[in-house]
Amino acid sequence: MVLYIVVDIGASKIRIGLATFEKVVEKIVLQTPRVGDEYTIANLIIDKIVEKYGIYIDRVRAISIATIGPIDIRKGAVVNTTNLPIKNFELLEPIKSFFKKPVYVVNDAVASVYGEKQFGSLLDYSNIVYITMSTGIGGGVIVDNHLLIGKMGNAHEVGHIIVKYDDGLPCGCGGRGHWESYAGGANIPKLAQYLASKTKYSSEAYFKAIKNELSPPDLFQYYRFGDYFAKSVVDEIIRVSIAGLATVTNLYDPEIIVIGGPVFLNNIDILYKPLVDGLNEEIVTEKPVVKPSVLRDDAGLYGALAVAINPPEELLKIQPIYP
Repeated sequence: MVLYIVVDIGASKIRIGLATFEKVVEKIVLQTPRVGDEYTIANLIIDKIVEKYGIYIDRVRAISIATIGPIDIRKGAVVNTTNLPIKNFELLEPIKSFFKKPVYVVNDAVASVYGEKQFGSLLDYSNIVYITMSTGIGGGVIVDNHLLIGKMGNAHEVGHIIVKYDDGLPCGCGGRGHWESYAGGANIPKLAQYLASKTKYSSEAYFKAIKNELSPPDLFQYYRFGDYFAKSVVDEIIRVSIAGLATVTNLYDPEIIVIGGPVFLNNIDILYKPLVDGLNEEIVTEKPVVKPSVLRDDAGLYGALAVAINPPEELLKIQPIYP
């Protein structure tokens, strides 16, 4: 049986899986290193593949990696990422050189939309947008059954859509007012602290926010408890996310938008309806279907698997995949 090694590199976690043509059959989850050099992450992945899946390596056809960006798709490397202290790191060359196997490296959200189409019951859709609301905000787009990649592999860095033009919060990329500045998990505590500095509440969420200690899980839990300050923060996240989703919809005219990532998936009860209702008021095209990811935390792994099984033609043209 032909096998694949699939990898999903996030700002918080790295998932490494063993897959067949049909599914990911097992996986391990690691913490993403916060310190190291440009080879630390690749070396960790190599070590764990050897340790966990070394006995299968002769049957592995390819290794496919979905990673946070931005990426340089020509080199298969991450360049100047905003949500990791290790800003630049190599992937394709060290892993390809070690295993002597074809290696694919793509943006995680780009891979995820490909995986959602192939493995998430979306084969009947030709125009799909995938949005991840995680540590950051990312996107992947299929238009007329064509996966959009871009010259560097960063065609849909939708987290850097500008949603606030005046007095916008700083983003990790150096810009201001970006969607990710407000709704990315890493930035939600900063948003809460900023809003707390502008007003005064007598609530637990408010006092945590003042000290920059209001985590996303705590924020949404306080919202469920009826905390008024938590509600004001969540309302702001919803407002900017409607702006981001509307921009993406007006740009790409999708039939369906799939939303993943823990910020959204762990809080569907709070976010789903207001996002859909708000989106429908802000678009000029026909309303798309909006649904949560069915692949959930494994969207990146299944995206990597879809890339390995059916590599996009554009990727084959520009990435030195083969050893």
